[in-house]
Amino acid sequence: MPGVAQKPIGANFSRGGREGQRGLILHVQEGEGSLFEWSSEPSTRSSAHFWASQAGEIEQYVSVHDRAWTQRAGNAEWVSIETSGFAGKPLTTAQVDAVARVYAWGAREHGWPLEVTDSPKGRGLGTHAMGGGAWGGHACPGTARAQQREVIMSRVRTFRQT
Repeated sequence: MPGVAQKPIGANFSRGGREGQRGLILHVQEGEGSLFEWSSEPSTRSSAHFWASQAGEIEQYVSVHDRAWTQRAGNAEWVSIETSGFAGKPLTTAQVDAVARVYAWGAREHGWPLEVTDSPKGRGLGTHAMGGGAWGGHACPGTARAQQREVIMSRVRTFRQT
């Protein structure tokens, strides 16, 4: 994605193997600070395509044409974004804008629809939790952040008009 910090990792992802472009999955880091070092450590066995800081900085670790290792069975069809912070706290305004920027780019480049989804078979802006056990059985990104998806979509529409 142009205009974001490119920080390619050398481990914890699979080249190619994408079966589609359903949309973007919202995750929560449960911590703060860049995930580059953590995602680069082979023993982690986890990664995401993007990361958004609380200040709205965006880092890209994995090409959207490759599989990041973030939501198991959902890795083949979904792009992932980790967000700095904790599940019990909402995204900052800067993070909402950052996620919206990534989504607006994906909508233009990969045809992601401007909608929210709660189904692994749907398309749009989803959450890690929607995949249930097949995606790792997580409650990620938490209720507060999941409820912000309509606000993110509103921002996406604004970005697409400018």
